[in-house]
Amino acid sequence: MNILLIGPDPAAKGGIATVIHNFQKAKAPEDVRFVVHKTWSEKGKYWTQIKAFLTFRRHIKKERCQILHFHVAQKGSFYRKSLLLLLAPKHCKTIFHMHASQFDQFYQNSPSWAKWWVRFTLARVDQLVVLSSSWSAFYQTITDTSIEVLPNAVAVPEESFYDPTAKWIITLGRIGQRKGSFDLLAVAKAMAVSFPEIRFMLFGDQENQQVAQQLQEEALTNVFLNEWVATDALPAVFRKAAIHFLPSYHEGLPMAILETMAAGIPNVTTKVGGIPELIQSGENGYLVAAGDIQAMIETLSGLLANEEERIKSSQQARATIEQQYALTSYMKRWQKIYKKQLD
Repeated sequence: MNILLIGPDPAAKGGIATVIHNFQKAKAPEDVRFVVHKTWSEKGKYWTQIKAFLTFRRHIKKERCQILHFHVAQKGSFYRKSLLLLLAPKHCKTIFHMHASQFDQFYQNSPSWAKWWVRFTLARVDQLVVLSSSWSAFYQTITDTSIEVLPNAVAVPEESFYDPTAKWIITLGRIGQRKGSFDLLAVAKAMAVSFPEIRFMLFGDQENQQVAQQLQEEALTNVFLNEWVATDALPAVFRKAAIHFLPSYHEGLPMAILETMAAGIPNVTTKVGGIPELIQSGENGYLVAAGDIQAMIETLSGLLANEEERIKSSQQARATIEQQYALTSYMKRWQKIYKKQLD
């Protein structure tokens, strides 16, 4: 089976690019071959988008692709893929792999014509794949297309990177309001006196300027704003991390949580998107309500004060990924989905 993976450049920043990169580096089932069709890149992004349309059918024909696997978010990502779907040859089966963190809001806040376009597009697709049962429940309200629940997966390092004496609380990924970055600043400010040795290290992009401005205005000396971390530099960051803290308001199933859990880093995060289906609070991580700054302070403080609890959470987190979210079993699930389309 030749599968065309349609989405951002695997070398780009962001969760969807990481997923496509994982498809490439994973050991594909023996009867599956992946080909990437880029619809977005950080360099020359407009030309990449134009080229994606101009070469779409030619690429499918050249690589003899039988299944078109679209990686889809909201807004521009959805509209780009929906237009490409119109160009799909009739003999190809189509899959929309929904990674969106706010597709429900995107749909609900759209004008009537856009809602119709969303429903029209999803009805044309042969298969939807979503990241959690909660997202499946939402999509069932707007389409009758078959839906499969398949959480993201990651490569599991051979050994844990966790050092229980580490002094960093890290946050990986996009930075901004949706990710709860400004709540993080409030948490860091409140914890500075009790834990003066702890550093909150943000690695990512987007609303960095606004965060940097608030850091300066409030003279926060325990928070450090960094650029996106390259994949090969992640182990060095993980070895310095006591906790991964992600106070998001909206999510699909964050790759940052999966990657840190695989590395043995305890997570403190929020009860949004598919996260509660991954983390059992108090066992393999800790969950709080989005926006509940006091609960975040109490949870982080309690965890920092209890090394034994951090070690237990580290071990359980890593075991969860090994048993349920590793790439090997993930690729086998995809093989079944692809075969089902061609039966």
